[in-house]
Amino acid sequence: MRLPVEERPARRIAVLAAVLTGALGLLGLRLWQLQVLQGAYYDQLAQGNRLRINRLPAPRGLILDRRGIPLVTNRPSFSVAVLPMALGDRRRVLEALSRLLGVPEVEILQKLRGAPPFALVRIQRDVGIRVLTTLEEWRTDLRGVAVIADPLRSYPHGTLAAHVLGYLGEISGPELERLRPWGYEMGDLIGKAGVERQYDRLLRGEDGEQVVEVDAAGRPLRVLRQQEGRPGNTVVLTLDLRLQEAAERALGARPGAVVAMDPRTGEILAMASWPSYDPNLFAVGIPPETWRRIAGDRRTPLLNRALATAYEPGSVFKVVTGLAALRTRAADAGSTFLCPGSLTLGGRVFRDLRAHGRVTFRSGVAQSCNVMFWQLGLRVGPIQLARMARSLGFGERTGVDLPGEVEGIVPTPEYKRQVFGEPWYPGDTLNMAIGQGFTLVTPLQVARMMAAVANGGEVLQPRLLRSVLSPEGRVLYTSKPVVLRRLSLPPEVWTAIREGLAAVVEEGTGRAAAVEGIRVAGKTGSAETSRGRPHAWFAGYAPAEDPRLVVVVLVEHGARGGIAAAPIARQVIQAWKHLYAPTEAAAGRP
Repeated sequence: MRLPVEERPARRIAVLAAVLTGALGLLGLRLWQLQVLQGAYYDQLAQGNRLRINRLPAPRGLILDRRGIPLVTNRPSFSVAVLPMALGDRRRVLEALSRLLGVPEVEILQKLRGAPPFALVRIQRDVGIRVLTTLEEWRTDLRGVAVIADPLRSYPHGTLAAHVLGYLGEISGPELERLRPWGYEMGDLIGKAGVERQYDRLLRGEDGEQVVEVDAAGRPLRVLRQQEGRPGNTVVLTLDLRLQEAAERALGARPGAVVAMDPRTGEILAMASWPSYDPNLFAVGIPPETWRRIAGDRRTPLLNRALATAYEPGSVFKVVTGLAALRTRAADAGSTFLCPGSLTLGGRVFRDLRAHGRVTFRSGVAQSCNVMFWQLGLRVGPIQLARMARSLGFGERTGVDLPGEVEGIVPTPEYKRQVFGEPWYPGDTLNMAIGQGFTLVTPLQVARMMAAVANGGEVLQPRLLRSVLSPEGRVLYTSKPVVLRRLSLPPEVWTAIREGLAAVVEEGTGRAAAVEGIRVAGKTGSAETSRGRPHAWFAGYAPAEDPRLVVVVLVEHGARGGIAAAPIARQVIQAWKHLYAPTEAAAGRP
């Protein structure tokens, strides 16, 4: 049916009105979205065209040795960064920046991917004067590129104590997710290893902020507001730089570790590990090819051999066997043993290095007589051996304030059944009694054991943190000794084992550790390993009558402890004597 002619204009007007109403509604909805829902975003964008808010990184806290000598400091540097929202011709700018910095464009794009548009993204740190000059000349063509003053980490002693101090690296995605609540941001450098990682939140300061007005080309016109950051706290370590130098010099280029510890407090005076690395390489973000070279080095220079890997202990474990025998009265200081040079068990002959003849407990320790310790092991049994080992802290982390520590292994019949599905044989007990077989320990664990022998049974938590100072120098925290447990053994037990250990250096296998003017006690070890020549050990303390220093030396595949490890210990004890003996004589202790 056709509408009357007079009704058509009215209907058209109604349709037109509906269309206009709908259009106005959509326009209003869009305005509401822009002004209400996204108002803050566009306001920030508009401000961002006029203002630059630069984060002023706070200097990281210093790390000092126990005498106040700087181990880690900061130095000024400049970084080149990009503000994503201010990039002009993005493709052209990034191509030019890639050529200038020598950084592949794909690497720059990776850094910018997912970055907030208002945040400066560091592309290259510690740039030289040539780059700064070029950037200034081409500033108008490089909109969105900025130069930031950055305090840069500096390790003035190079590789010295590198495994203790650690190094920095750019925060990763998972780390950022975990640490964002504490103010960490993309592009931050954080501790990746050592003390730098352990005490990152103490060392990290509070960043400042600078608000700068810029012109249309992004050139700064004036600073509208600036709030300075607060430097990080100073961390004072128990480490003694001069003793650390002596330990590293004595170890030389031999793969291994040296630990020097105060048996009265658990303070670590030196911790050396070789091969090492230069943490300065990581200070500005390590180049990929350098990282591949270090990470792929078969000598594993990043590995802290003092605590992050476990070794067969060899004869230094005989201290455990001796204490277990004395505690269970399987032997005493007056016991004697016949060593014909071998022991026959179940039709199998276990051979010693030589026939020692008749030995006392003292001379058996001094000569490291395997036959004596095999007999003691059989008398005590694996359960008592494992019990004494665990009482001295083996098979668990020491709790030292460094990351990456391993537990080691204290085997038992149950351990062998679970891991290898085999029963425990008497031959396993013989191996365990002399530190072979399944037993694995770290040099730091051995140092703690020897400290317990030296101090009369206190199993201490080794520690590196001595105190924390505010940026103004105020003492915020001072650490104290932590005694994890006490071995309650009769005095005659301690006397017997100590006399044996002193005899090791005076007349036994550890004579190369003797130091004139100071009585040294200790134990050598040559630990058989399936990976090559035996590992060489020496673990001792001095002075024997009033122990103030524990020294443990491990030389990987060094063969004989008395030849490869004991002379290194002697050099460390000599250095300690030179550094501390006069002071201790006058004041009582370091």
